[in-house]
Amino acid sequence: MHEVSDTIPAGSLSAESALSKYFGYNSLYPYQKEIIDSVTNGRDVLAVIATGGGKSICYQLPALLMDGIAVVVSPLISLMKDQVDSLVTAGVSAGFLNSTQDYSDYTKTVGAMVSGSLDIVYVSPERAVTPSFISTLKRCRISLLAVDEAHCISQWGHEFRPEYRRLASLKKEFPQIPVIALTATATPVVRTDIIKQLNLKDPLFYVGSFYRKNLKYTVIPKKDAFGQIVSYIKKRRSDDSGIIYCQSRKGVEDISKKLGSAGIYALPYHAGLSKQVREKTQDKFIKDNVPVIVATVAFGMGINKPDVRYVIHYDLPDSPENYYQETGRAGRDGLLSDCLLFYSRGDRAKVEYFINRMNAGRQKTSALKKLDAITDFCESTECRVKMFLDYFGEDTTGFACGRCDNCLNPSEPFDGTDIAKKIIRCIQSLEVSFGIGYIADVLRGSKSKKIKEKGHEKSPYFGTGKTFSKDELESYIKEIMRGGFLSREGSRYPVVVLNEKSMDVLSGKVRVTLIRFKDKKSKEKRSKKSVSKTSPQELSDGRMRDCDNFLYERLKTVRKRIADEKKIPPYMVLSIASLAELASKRPKTKTGLLSIKGIGDHKAGEFGKLFLDEISSFESEKSNAGLYASSGNESKTSVREKSSDATYRMYAKGMTISQIAKERELTEETIAVHIEEKIREGAEIDLDDLVSEKNQEAVFSSLKNYGDISIKDIKSLTDGRISVSEIRFVKAFFERNQNKI
Repeated sequence: MHEVSDTIPAGSLSAESALSKYFGYNSLYPYQKEIIDSVTNGRDVLAVIATGGGKSICYQLPALLMDGIAVVVSPLISLMKDQVDSLVTAGVSAGFLNSTQDYSDYTKTVGAMVSGSLDIVYVSPERAVTPSFISTLKRCRISLLAVDEAHCISQWGHEFRPEYRRLASLKKEFPQIPVIALTATATPVVRTDIIKQLNLKDPLFYVGSFYRKNLKYTVIPKKDAFGQIVSYIKKRRSDDSGIIYCQSRKGVEDISKKLGSAGIYALPYHAGLSKQVREKTQDKFIKDNVPVIVATVAFGMGINKPDVRYVIHYDLPDSPENYYQETGRAGRDGLLSDCLLFYSRGDRAKVEYFINRMNAGRQKTSALKKLDAITDFCESTECRVKMFLDYFGEDTTGFACGRCDNCLNPSEPFDGTDIAKKIIRCIQSLEVSFGIGYIADVLRGSKSKKIKEKGHEKSPYFGTGKTFSKDELESYIKEIMRGGFLSREGSRYPVVVLNEKSMDVLSGKVRVTLIRFKDKKSKEKRSKKSVSKTSPQELSDGRMRDCDNFLYERLKTVRKRIADEKKIPPYMVLSIASLAELASKRPKTKTGLLSIKGIGDHKAGEFGKLFLDEISSFESEKSNAGLYASSGNESKTSVREKSSDATYRMYAKGMTISQIAKERELTEETIAVHIEEKIREGAEIDLDDLVSEKNQEAVFSSLKNYGDISIKDIKSLTDGRISVSEIRFVKAFFERNQNKI
């Protein structure tokens, strides 16, 4: 069981004051306030809230406000641990029960539940319905039951899990206890099914907007997709965390290896890897020790990392629900993030092939409809976000996000009837049906071997479209198909065929509107605009315009040090947005710290002083260096050299850590952190100059035997005889070398 801090008696706080005390925020969204009030008043609730919209707060605050223990059903062990670690770091008494615990930890948690010393306990759906757990609950005072990822209960949802169906028994066992079901993605049909399957009693129903204004959606033709990914990461996201999704394990392995060869550190994640490898990879990602994960959809539900700056889909997702859920892992901290999807009709054919192998029935029909919907999303010229909102049943009258690629580069319609007639007559002349690419080649006048073998260079329409590029012609054919004037047959090898509406075009009964094809320069301009790193008001890595970048980096280093010592992800210490606000406002007291969003009483008391000391040191350095303008406009001042670079420059000249600390008027610990940072960056530093051979062996042995353990644990294993700085240096060398393997 996790250690928990003391909490003040339930019922003595308002929702807003509890939010401020534990989580460091001063106000709730309107829908959050309504949901929390409903639950605390004993009502069943179904809440559909977009990822990043504050779902967890809707049951965590009631758990703090109500007498008793809140039981949260969560689908993944990693998600449970992540939530509990985050709550404990904020000062909330929380625990979990799952298969990773030994008997001692399990009984301690159960004991804490029964004694009433826990506010929240997380359990899996399988354990939640066991007789032993229900027996335990009957010995507890339960405040509420929360079912997270509630879409898993519906066979119409995108992640159906049969074990969720049994959760209705909890409502039967505890009919007076309020139940809150939460999900980020649920169509109207799924919402109705959730209410039915959980036996919710006269539930209140809240649907937040599915609009995530900080996400920028871009669909890119799948040509040299890997090269475009490498260019995007290196030029725009070299310091950021991101996820690349592929449909197959082989694709995951291939792309992760190729990224490594291109100088981008990435790790693969798929169900074919051992559980131990998957857990280690996930841990490295959330602790900022690997920037890029290449994964199948097996990766994601257990990830609560808020600072994922981009999600790339190398292959086509099979439904809007899955795509929305997966892209929802970007920008959970509310800061600008990119969602890029590489699309080709060939990928659609692959997905359709597997769907067609399903037994006939409603699920197969539903899967095909969802595939059509995600295809329309990719091929449409409408606002991408509007299409999402329409799909999930949200009113979009007059809506346009203004950020997706279609909004940034709106379509230019024109009368394309003559082009449509030419394409239709060309298809007629071929007599046998062919695919889009072949038809375009004939119109272009291609001298390919296949065209000569078929004799289609003799077609009267051979070469009549030579004024257009192949991409243009393929684009126009697809537009004509979307208008219903041509049809497609076949799944694995689809071909274009004529239909009744084709004849209407030829007879002049109807006119055909096409979309002006965007040339290469226009595409490049659109791509750069839609995934640019900054907006006029904020930087996508979270820093504000008046945030000193140098101080921000130093505070980030302090955050990483605290996180490593506590063995938690850096974002649990402070979010990037909180760091940016710290670097901007530069508080000098605990009271000032508490004015920063995301810093509550517990965090301010536990490690606030470390941040205040770093800010004070920074202010002193700048003052001594004479960098402040006489006008006192400190917030706009910037330092040209990164602090760790200055330290390394002096170290490379032969100065010792103590000499550098004295010269720079910093603590030796701060200088040691700078050296650790440079080691991880690959700087030329001889470990023998910093740590004795004996101490190196001791630390290396601990890391090899126990894996990714904290500095505190290593110090304990080595009987406290090795300094924290020495452990830090050896650990950095060890992990840097591990990452190269």
